[in-house]
Amino acid sequence: MTQNEDPILNPNSASDEELRQLPGVGPQLAARIIAGRPYQNLKDLRRVPGIGDRVLRAIEPLLTLTPQAAGDPEVPTSGEKGQVADQDRLPEQASTTELKYPLVITEPRAQWSGFRALLAMGLASALCSLTLTLAVMAGINGTLDFGQNSALEDLRIELLQFRSQLDTTQLELEALRGRAEALDGVSGRMFEVEDQVTSLQQQIDETLTAMGEIQMELASALDETRAQAERVGRFQSFLDGLSRLVGQATTEP
Repeated sequence: MTQNEDPILNPNSASDEELRQLPGVGPQLAARIIAGRPYQNLKDLRRVPGIGDRVLRAIEPLLTLTPQAAGDPEVPTSGEKGQVADQDRLPEQASTTELKYPLVITEPRAQWSGFRALLAMGLASALCSLTLTLAVMAGINGTLDFGQNSALEDLRIELLQFRSQLDTTQLELEALRGRAEALDGVSGRMFEVEDQVTSLQQQIDETLTAMGEIQMELASALDETRAQAERVGRFQSFLDGLSRLVGQATTEP
């Protein structure tokens, strides 16, 4: 058997490390296989929790219940050479077999890629909105004119719309978290996915916390914008009163 060939293992004598080399077999499933020994035939492996027809079809070409000979190697006869040749062809047949089980674990990765893109868009929008808010506040503190009230109102509407978008994004994240929890409850066929689901849930929790902080900062910015709008309104009222006084003074003889 060369280094590139897949191992032909005996489930009645293989070690825990050797069993974990099989496709779809993790540490927990390997421990269950060892605990369920002995096995009369390969079909008997289906009584192990976590091994169904699909997993059995994937690992069956890599297993054998034929006991291995002990002691010095013997010269194989012509019949034994034929058996060895058949066994050597088994890994090649197994390597050409398209396994469907590993394809399952790519779905959380695809979901996580879309989630990261959504998060990046949300953060970019938040930064743009905060930058615009600071620019407007700087303009209010520097110079005042009669057209700023409408600009502040438009900014307030945009901030409210962005807050609504944040709420929608949070609902989508909650739905994604529910799907991740559903994946976490799948049977023993998904042992290899459990670590990825746990990591995804932690990242979702951290993102929800960050979204909450952004909403708090956004609410503070809205309050500050309203305060600035009230100041501008008072200043405009003062200018209107001053204009009326000047007009009355100029009309008196």
